[in-house]
Parts: sequence; structure tokens; C-alpha cells
Amino acid sequence: MMGENIMIYGAGGAGRELAFALSLQKEMPLWNVLGFIDDTPELKGKSVNDLPVLGDFGWLKQNSGNIALCIVNDPKVKRHLVEKIKQIPHIKFPRVISRYSLVSKFIEWGEGCIVAHPFNYITTNIKIGNFVWINSHNLIGHDTIIGDYTTIFSDIDIGGGTEIGSDCVIGSGVTILPKIKIGDGSIIGGGSLVSKDIPAKVVATGVPAKITRELK
Repeated sequence: MMGENIMIYGAGGAGRELAFALSLQKEMPLWNVLGFIDDTPELKGKSVNDLPVLGDFGWLKQNSGNIALCIVNDPKVKRHLVEKIKQIPHIKFPRVISRYSLVSKFIEWGEGCIVAHPFNYITTNIKIGNFVWINSHNLIGHDTIIGDYTTIFSDIDIGGGTEIGSDCVIGSGVTILPKIKIGDGSIIGGGSLVSKDIPAKVVATGVPAKITRELK
């Protein structure tokens, strides 16, 4: 039994890891990866990890299907790309969730979210915005809110009642205590402990996390 066809936009590390994670679901696959869409000229006509690079954005304009968008480091770039792709008819951004993650049915999902890597534990009454990327080995507690285009990397513990804004990047190994608020566009450095609210558009790092830089 084959799953539904999907193309992965981005043949970089995140895209290749997503393709690998989806390939693990061999007995009853949810998704059949057709190949990559990538705008790197050197990849034109080549294969990456035995999957073809089908084409670039120009190629996509002449085609249709499901897209998993693997742009994780810069939410602004992801937003811009989504706006461009949405001008193409018959392109869909499905929710992609691994069978190897434990995910409650009591979650409000936005469009195009990806939780395709194994071993996430996402509990109850959570609201997740559009195009949120959740990597692997994450615990997301009850009543958490995660805004649009935010990236949650790996080995992150998010306490219940936490509010993470839009366009945030939460680095690997971060612990966020319950009921903390992180403002839009902020970056939390890997390994940090967030014990107090973090305002919008800053970089915060350390144990406990402190603001080290303001962002434009």
C-alpha cells in the first residue's frame, strides 16, 4: 500500500532528513516522496540520496501536488516562499506527522505543519500555527500556543501553558518553563533555560536565558 504523493521543497539538511524519516514508514507509508524541489542551480537534473531533484520554482509553476516545505532556519524566507508558491494553482501544503511521534488528537493545527521526525510527545489542547516545523525528541506540554512559521528544533522541553510567538526559532536542547511567553521573531539559543518571559525580536541564550542581541 502506497501513501499519498508528496514533494519536498529544499534538498538541504532538513529536507534530506525529512525524506529519510518518511522512508522509515515502509509497511503502511503515509507519504510517497516523489523527489525534491530545489533552486540550487548545481542540483538541476541530479539526484540527492536516491531521490530526483525534480526542478526548481520555475518547474513547480507548471506542475501541481503536495509540498512539504523544509526551510527551517529563517522564517522570513519561508514566509516569502509560501507567498510565491500559493500563487500556483493546485499546490497543497498538507500536515505531515510521523507515526513514531505521540500526538494528541486535541490539537488545533495550522496549514503545512511538519512533525515528521520520530519521538515527539505533543500533549493536549495545544494550538499550533501555520507552517510550524517540529523536529525530533521534543516534549510540548498542555495548552501551549506556537505561532506561525516558528521552528522547534530537537530535544526541547516546552512546559504547559507556554506561548511562543510567530517567526521564532527555538534551538536544540532548550528548556522552557511553564507559562513562559516568547515574543514574535525571537531566537532562543541552543541549550538555554528560559525561566522568564522573552520579548519580541531578540536573541536570548544561556542558563538562565538572557537577552544578548536585539533583532531588526
